[in-house]
Amino acid sequence: MLLLRRFLATMMTVTAAAILFVQGTQAKASSDVVYILDASNSMWGQIEGTAKIETARSVMGDLLSNASPGTQIGLIAYGHRSEGECSDIEILANVGQASTVALKDSLAGLQPKGKTPIAGALQEAKELLAGREGKRNIVLISDGIETCGGDPCAIAAELAADGVGTKVHAVGFDVDSAAREQLECIAEKGQGSYYNASSASELQLALNEVAEVVQAEEPPAPPPTPEPTSEQVFFDDFTGDLAEHWSVQNADIDSYIVEDSNLFMINNAVGDFRNADTRNIVVLGQDMPSGDWDATITFTGEFKTGRDTVMFGLYKDDQNFLTGRIFTSTGSATCNYAALGILKMASGEATEFKIPLIGSQMGCGALQVDAFAQEVSKHETTPMTMTLHKRGRSYHVSASRGEADGPEDVIYETDRLSSLRSPGALALTVGKYNKADGEVMVMIDSVEVTSITK
Repeated sequence: MLLLRRFLATMMTVTAAAILFVQGTQAKASSDVVYILDASNSMWGQIEGTAKIETARSVMGDLLSNASPGTQIGLIAYGHRSEGECSDIEILANVGQASTVALKDSLAGLQPKGKTPIAGALQEAKELLAGREGKRNIVLISDGIETCGGDPCAIAAELAADGVGTKVHAVGFDVDSAAREQLECIAEKGQGSYYNASSASELQLALNEVAEVVQAEEPPAPPPTPEPTSEQVFFDDFTGDLAEHWSVQNADIDSYIVEDSNLFMINNAVGDFRNADTRNIVVLGQDMPSGDWDATITFTGEFKTGRDTVMFGLYKDDQNFLTGRIFTSTGSATCNYAALGILKMASGEATEFKIPLIGSQMGCGALQVDAFAQEVSKHETTPMTMTLHKRGRSYHVSASRGEADGPEDVIYETDRLSSLRSPGALALTVGKYNKADGEVMVMIDSVEVTSITK
């Protein structure tokens, strides 16, 4: 019992920690933003003794430094390389392909010179966002009106109508009434918002407000995953009469006894669930829970024959059962091991998974006979647990055994098998699965069944 509870507590703690880790590190929803900065000649104009381009560089630098992790940023500038060319539009950074440092370095190199080709810059932004998915925004920061004959309102309308939800926002920085009217038109047609700024502090405020709109947002938190809970529905520590809960098939009363709060079982004959004449198959007289459950047996054993087996699982007859089993196999030379397995018999057809408990592998190449016997004897007084787990139509078996040289339990777990219907009642037996000298003696401390709900 103690070993099982420690195992379940550990697994639930790991599960809860994994849930918290996933929730705590969940990525933010992606958002694409293309900033367009006016670097035309008029940006040399001053506000409060500072050139507008210097203020814009500083404020945008702070904005970029504080961008949310899920925001993919692109950067375009115009009017900074030629005094009279309307084609003076430069993509300083493709969306999501430049670091914050690189973006800020690009801003630092801008030297206002020329015209204000707003429509052309919007068209370049449209190309940058083409084919990208998710939230998409364009933010135009300008101190003037279109000077290259384009129709930026029409381009903004095209962007908003392209079927992928692009929005165009405009920030007017120290603009006159005509420029403000055009920038408001761009924002309206682009289904975005207009922000007006007449000073450095107002520009800071405006860009902070627009950043809240365009940057990536936290997705709604998923509903918490309920932790599995368990409820004990059956427990027998063998302090009473065996017949109170169990029946015994092919009973040999000289080979089992309930004494000192244990069920002692001895078997010197060949037999397990696969043999119709196996003696002392102990069957629980109540149904298993209807949903998911765990059934656990805790025992110690003297395995002396080299063909020992303890079976614990669902049993109908020798042709139909699904059981966990712990067994030993001793051959010649180095063909020696103890193993945990899950075995299903369906209409006489067997399917099995097994893993080693003692010995480095299954079969030859494991321990020498004497070394194996010595290793097995270490655990004759160390309790072991074996648990059959049902989850939906899937079954697997786990086991734990205390190491003789340390306090920690060692956990083993098989692969999973499936069964569409329950193959029988909970049952147990001990014996030899092949002919071998000696006998098997197992002292069963308890059997527990818990119902698992999610």
